Amino acid sequence: MTGRDGLELLARAGFLVKGVLYLVIGTLAVQAAARAGGRVTGTRGALLTVLEQPFGRALLLVAAVGLFGYAAWRVIQGILDPERYGRGWQGIAMRIGFVVRGLMHAALGWQAVLYRGLSASRGATERTVARELLAWPLGDWVLVLAGLAFIGFGIQQIYAGFSGRLERGLAVDELRREAGEWAVHVSRFGVAARGVVFLVLGWGAVAGGWFRDVSEVNTTASSLRTLGAQPGDLGRWLLGVTAAGFIAYGFYQLVHARYLRIRLDA
Repeated sequence: MTGRDGLELLARAGFLVKGVLYLVIGTLAVQAAARAGGRVTGTRGALLTVLEQPFGRALLLVAAVGLFGYAAWRVIQGILDPERYGRGWQGIAMRIGFVVRGLMHAALGWQAVLYRGLSASRGATERTVARELLAWPLGDWVLVLAGLAFIGFGIQQIYAGFSGRLERGLAVDELRREAGEWAVHVSRFGVAARGVVFLVLGWGAVAGGWFRDVSEVNTTASSLRTLGAQPGDLGRWLLGVTAAGFIAYGFYQLVHARYLRIRLDA
């Protein structure tokens, strides 16, 4: 096996790990919405759930390896541009997004290795980053711009879900032929639901920067709680639908592990 083959295998393992984590988050949130146990949590809460399972530390180490593989591929995708996004403003924005996503998942993988930052009380990394940003010169405006970028990405994800524009390189025709049209519909629903959460995350970042108040910044878990806290049964329905979307997005990541054409050559 060449180094390129090994990195591709790790990238696919990363998609599997992401898929499992989103499935855990969505399943726990569905149970919470149905008042059947469960809890509202984010990615680190999902890692903690994995840690609590038999052989949890070994499973978490495997998850970390997958996350590092995913991170390495995203960084390569952003820097070397094997997908030919180009140097126009849209291409540059996509490539910067790939690098940022890679670094975020590398940080998550490192936390998994250290078995740190996994509890809900210590896992609000978004707020930790926001607090550090606000200490910088013009850090409040950086946070506002980051929030606007999240909102823009969320809108793009919602549009992609409704229009069926899934990730470039995904063998949608092969997926449709081997799994059926339902797999495409589930994937589209998952992308759109994740977009809604990014809108909430982005709005919180904008508010946090504008008012210079870290408490305004949302995490994935607090975004789900915001949806679930709406009046009457509306909150339960919003939480349940969004949680189902997270499960669908987890499925979509598993689809990536099988059907995404991963290019590593510039």
